[in-house]
Amino acid sequence: MAPTPTPLPPGSMTVPPLFGWGEILIVLVLLLVLVAVFLVVAAAAPAGSRRKEWQATLAARSNRAADPATSEREEFLGSEGVHRR
Repeated sequence: MAPTPTPLPPGSMTVPPLFGWGEILIVLVLLLVLVAVFLVVAAAAPAGSRRKEWQATLAARSNRAADPATSEREEFLGSEGVHRR
């Protein structure tokens, strides 16, 4: 006959406190590494071309002929938002 196991005292832990957290910690570390790599690659990418395109778009918008619908509104509002006569 096998000896009967001695019962554990009340409140004793049979499972380690960090049981199962290892996998979660590994996933979080991998996620942080991926985010860091993405930020490094995004910072190293040449952003000058996008900035030049944006500046060209803004310059083209400011050089367009005035739209009749908005030019009447601008005359009415003026720079201070007051009707000019």
